[in-house]
Amino acid sequence: MQDTFGQKVRTGLPRYARRGAKKSARRFALANLSLLQKIMLANLWIILAGAIIGSSLTARLAEAGQFNPLTLLIIIITAVCLSGSINYLILKAAFRPFDELQKVLTKVHTGNPRARAALHDISDPDVRHFTAALNQMLSRLEENAHVIQEDQKQLQLMTARVINAQENERKRIARELHDEASQALTAMIMGLESARQDADPQHEILQAKFDGLKQLAGSTLEELRKLALDLRPTMLDDLGLLPAVRWLSRTAAERAGLEVKVSVEGFDENERLAPEVETCLFRITQESLTNITRHAAAHFVEIKVERVASFESSIGDGWGAVRLSVQDDGRGFRPAEAKIEAYKGGHLGLFDIEERAALLSGKVEIESKPTEPGEKPGGTKITVLVPLNGCPADLRQGLDTGLHPYTQSPGGI
Repeated sequence: MQDTFGQKVRTGLPRYARRGAKKSARRFALANLSLLQKIMLANLWIILAGAIIGSSLTARLAEAGQFNPLTLLIIIITAVCLSGSINYLILKAAFRPFDELQKVLTKVHTGNPRARAALHDISDPDVRHFTAALNQMLSRLEENAHVIQEDQKQLQLMTARVINAQENERKRIARELHDEASQALTAMIMGLESARQDADPQHEILQAKFDGLKQLAGSTLEELRKLALDLRPTMLDDLGLLPAVRWLSRTAAERAGLEVKVSVEGFDENERLAPEVETCLFRITQESLTNITRHAAAHFVEIKVERVASFESSIGDGWGAVRLSVQDDGRGFRPAEAKIEAYKGGHLGLFDIEERAALLSGKVEIESKPTEPGEKPGGTKITVLVPLNGCPADLRQGLDTGLHPYTQSPGGI
């Protein structure tokens, strides 16, 4: 009974079902072979089949008396073509998963970081392991890119706060110089004049001292006013960018003996821009003129402010923009080397220009090359493109120069 029962258990399935199960097992075993094993097995089958068929065909032709060099050449060519075609089909099927991986990498490269290869379509264990490792690497890269993006955003926010604090501190110092120090010096000048008038007119030495002190106080008052204007000119807040730029050009012409030309296209003289745009472009113009005065040995400077109809930036396409260009005829330099040297020496003028523009999703282009001995100076041109609508909303509050220097945004940093 037990043997019979055991026999019934072994023969309980129909014969065709057992054959199907064996075929499925063989297919599973073949499918789970590694890529190298599949290629070696396929080539062995090709060699074995070629040897058997070739030997049999050669023997039959020899018995029929039809074997000759031409026949041998035909057999060889036919065998090579057949084996090459079969090998091509086998290798194409074996490497099909790598074509899918290439498509996935192309999607990632073209801006789809979430593209992944499907593991369920891959039977080769080696390729499956490689694909799983690739998917894991892409996932980590996506996570790291997200972290880097968030860090860059936080860095931009912090930079905006620093610029905000700097601008507000400049406004505060300029206001104190104008309201307190200037008024005190004005009162001192008036007091000296009153004392001079009350003094004995015949006392020439005393009169000369009063005149000298009055002139000293007057020159000090004038320097304080210049310093206050350099820190934060009131015309930038009251009149806007274009009058402030024209004032900068006149100041540079007077102080450095430069010929400065200012041209405006697409803007009315009294047209106002977003406050952060006006501050950004004014500071970039100021820094550019300072660099020209200190390093370029230039004679002529041209400042252009133009309206641009469309501009592609990180906040979208089609936004209007303002283009500011400052060009001189002085000595040029290598921008990359200059940035490295400036960073080592703690001079961050070029970095400040690029950072201010980047906060507004703008672009900066510096065209310059050093002047070789015997050559005419080629000069330097700095071009800045900034969207007219200003910075993104999350940075607008950080760049608002009307805020207190240490004002926190609602969401914090």
